[in-house]
Amino acid sequence: MNVEKISVSIPKELYDRLEKYMQTSGVSDRSKIMQTALRDFLDENERDETYVIGIINIVYDNESTAKVTSVQHEYENKIISVLHVHRDEKCVEAVAVKGMKSELVDLVNKLASIKGVSKVKLIVSDVQNNSHA
Repeated sequence: MNVEKISVSIPKELYDRLEKYMQTSGVSDRSKIMQTALRDFLDENERDETYVIGIINIVYDNESTAKVTSVQHEYENKIISVLHVHRDEKCVEAVAVKGMKSELVDLVNKLASIKGVSKVKLIVSDVQNNSHA
């Protein structure tokens, strides 16, 4: 395997959390952890024309429901299903999605820009290299 060696600076608090995780989980390979984190970041944020299936996790204030729903309607051909639950004054949704990753990243960015939305995260579950199965 061809690898590149890089140096990364992280805040002390984040380093301490990583060390604690490694001690309690038995994981001892920092490089493997960083590779996994980088792959996940790129899967969630890289705009490309790969066909993917995934879940968008979104948390927002009840007052933002109409705006969130409006954006979801703009992308109804990308949304497979929505699980919606209430937690105190918050709405929590798991939105099953499919489509070109660039379009899903656009959806995530639109949702994230709504006032009252506190979390939006795309979790890519399956990559289907330009096939529309």
